[in-house]
Amino acid sequence: MSRFQEEIEKMKQRRERTIKQIAVFVEVEAKLRAPVSTGNLRRSITHETQSDENTSKAYIGTNVEYAPYVEFGVASKNIPAQPYLRPAIEENRDKIRDMIREGMSL
Repeated sequence: MSRFQEEIEKMKQRRERTIKQIAVFVEVEAKLRAPVSTGNLRRSITHETQSDENTSKAYIGTNVEYAPYVEFGVASKNIPAQPYLRPAIEENRDKIRDMIREGMSL
């Protein structure tokens, strides 16, 4: 393997490590913001990451069927939104940006 290929591989590893750190961070932030009645919603929030040659992605969420109603509310039933996932990202944009800068720096 050439030196150039080694450096590309190191960059991919940094990218994968960084996306995993961000996913864990956002998952924790979402759990802190999730409203709690039984704790089921909070416990169900998880993350998954995927990486290929050119990209890395993080998926943070839950498979609880009522989660969208909590996040967005239900206007027809006067159920107010109690966002927890969007604020976990939006209120931490600077921190996430810093994590990317730090994780991808040489």
